Amino acid sequence: MIEISVAVMHHPARAGLIGRLLRDTAPLVPTIVPDPDPDGVRSPLRTAKRAWAAIAPDATHHLVLQDDVGLSADFAGRLRSAIAQRPNHAVALYSHWRSPQNSYLVRRAAAAGASWAPLSDTDWAPALGFVLPAPLARDLAAYLAPIPDAVADDDQMIARFCRERGVPMVATVPHLVDESEVPSLTPGHLPGCHATVFAGGRPLPRGHWATDVREDKVLAASLDYIVEVRESRCVLRLPLPAEPSGHEYGWYWHDWCGLLGVDPEEVRRMERPGHLPGRVVTELQAAGFLLGADVAAIDLGAPGGVKDERGAPDGVKDERGAPDGVKRERGAPGAWLTEAVASWVGSGLTAEDRESLGAEGRAELVDLAVKAVAHGGTCGRNL
Repeated sequence: MIEISVAVMHHPARAGLIGRLLRDTAPLVPTIVPDPDPDGVRSPLRTAKRAWAAIAPDATHHLVLQDDVGLSADFAGRLRSAIAQRPNHAVALYSHWRSPQNSYLVRRAAAAGASWAPLSDTDWAPALGFVLPAPLARDLAAYLAPIPDAVADDDQMIARFCRERGVPMVATVPHLVDESEVPSLTPGHLPGCHATVFAGGRPLPRGHWATDVREDKVLAASLDYIVEVRESRCVLRLPLPAEPSGHEYGWYWHDWCGLLGVDPEEVRRMERPGHLPGRVVTELQAAGFLLGADVAAIDLGAPGGVKDERGAPDGVKDERGAPDGVKRERGAPGAWLTEAVASWVGSGLTAEDRESLGAEGRAELVDLAVKAVAHGGTCGRNL
């Protein structure tokens, strides 16, 4: 049986958020772990050390949440079903929509119709909602304990732990956790950030999480480039071993996409409505096209796309009440693609472009980028 213990990293300045979080996690009963020095220099690591140690004795898995998160509908049921399908993995329930590598890995998995996104082992761990098997959670608590609180960044230390221990990190697609609009208490953290692909209240197909773990390996092995939209520009990252993930340098798509087997003129030839700024439309169409061309080369059918042969622990139910381990009802490929592209638009525009487009213009931009994904998938890459 899957038994989940939950700890919530809590700052007393956010006392008003706890009631809702307790309701939304039910029937799970979280342990509230307060910051031991709330008036000191802000250090998420200081509280994370205690949260990762707050494991229930009978737990098979331990989840640490931050107190400012929003949760999807049927959070506990979806969480249990998801963990049952990746019981030995580190499972992220969230990824920041602007994270240097992981946000694209999630968009890519969503475009491919996958339920899981293998994450980078050099990007920061999405610590807003993160699950480990209980033995690994205990090891992580011991690993974090001697690190000075001044290091502050628990997400970087969690990523380092998983990398050193060889723990595979995956994110649920869609995410079960989102970042709320509550201002961050950490200096330098921008307000108004969200998850890359949040489930919200949208229903999931029966057995959504029950995909073969080999699909994760197919996605991880086929990564050649990363697409970002920053400040209304589409840029590429060409990930290399041991490359720091947090740098802000990217390669402009038009100059470098030929190296990837993509013809930039295919993007230029796409239709652009005259009432939208052509510069912004081109950049989002380029991002969508490159995503589509990337996904076109991924064959999730190669490993069979069937249930994990290990099945699930006895008695674990999916969110519709059927036993896990049965063949899943797949939604349409890219069922979460619109949300994935919308988070590019939401996170990647300049403030000026965002304001000038307005809500209606941004919605049109999402639609154009989704069409560009399809066009990129048709054209593919010429390698």
